[in-house]
Amino acid sequence: MPTDTAKKIYACLREPKDTAGASWWGHFLDSRALGINKRFQQAKMLYWSPSVNMPLDLFSYIREASLCFTIARYLACLVLSSSVVELVLNKDNRTKDLVELRRIGGWATLNNQNLDTASRCGLPTQTLLSAGENYQDEKAVLFVNRRNKIAHGEILPLIRDLSDYDPSAEAEALDQLMKSHRFVVEWFNSAPDVQTSKIHNHRWPDQK
Repeated sequence: MPTDTAKKIYACLREPKDTAGASWWGHFLDSRALGINKRFQQAKMLYWSPSVNMPLDLFSYIREASLCFTIARYLACLVLSSSVVELVLNKDNRTKDLVELRRIGGWATLNNQNLDTASRCGLPTQTLLSAGENYQDEKAVLFVNRRNKIAHGEILPLIRDLSDYDPSAEAEALDQLMKSHRFVVEWFNSAPDVQTSKIHNHRWPDQK
């Protein structure tokens, strides 16, 4: 018979001490400074000019994806890096109203067919392909597959430990990040919305 003193299995939320956040992050940053610096170098620095031709929401995703990779928050980096491409797909004037794109609730999602269609409209989705991949295959390309697995909670067997302790998670996140970075660079350098300054003051053409 269980008694009042029997150990319970339970979870709860607790209030941390006032200085706990500063202490935890201070220790984290100090103890991992070399790794943070290494990943900061790996992530590169994305530069563009003029600055007002980059939409604020797109910059926010890129910035946070890079910072998450730098401090070893790989799951967040994977999701945010994928969202960079999905955002452009839905906002670029060449594809935002394109009927050929498959949509869920009016929003075009990442899949082989949509990325192939976007490529034919001039978006640089070839930057997202790994060696030997193409969008005509039935199997989702790695960039799409990673996004789907992580976004929908199916991280195994992609990641087998806490992500910041898993070397494979670091490699997966870096590859996803660099693909999205190359995509944005190519897009910014070629998109009519950017090059004709239809994007201005950090706003997409359809933003008020």
